[in-house]
Amino acid sequence: MSIEVKILEGSDKPAMRGLIQAILDEQGLQPQFYWPPEMLNPEILSCESVGTYIQGALTALILYRKLPHAWEISLVASHPRFRRKGHLQVLLNHLIAAKGQGIELWLEVHEENLAAQKLYEKLGFREAGRRAKYYKDLGTAILYTYSG
Repeated sequence: MSIEVKILEGSDKPAMRGLIQAILDEQGLQPQFYWPPEMLNPEILSCESVGTYIQGALTALILYRKLPHAWEISLVASHPRFRRKGHLQVLLNHLIAAKGQGIELWLEVHEENLAAQKLYEKLGFREAGRRAKYYKDLGTAILYTYSG
């Protein structure tokens, strides 16, 4: 099965909400993934998005905002059935290739989300700072940047 990368549009919004709901159904709201519907819906409407599909099913997505000198990634999510299968790496590589010269990628991750940190560092993201007690559980946010 091949992974298809697609810029997500209005017609993809139900699939995006379905992917998030699958995550919430599996694990509930956790500090590492705290996206209740009242926060998620405005984010989906206000961000650019890219996703991976396999046989018509959305398997992973990234939401981001294009700022003048950076693209700020606000959400990185993989459907529970497709975790650790390389879909997020494909999407992050897609953004790295698409961003253009002089544009950085920014994102943040909960200090306890070690798998995500490992992936970001493997792809060349570097820690740029920390926000102590940033999350609802008072966990620290690690800020990453990619400028390559």
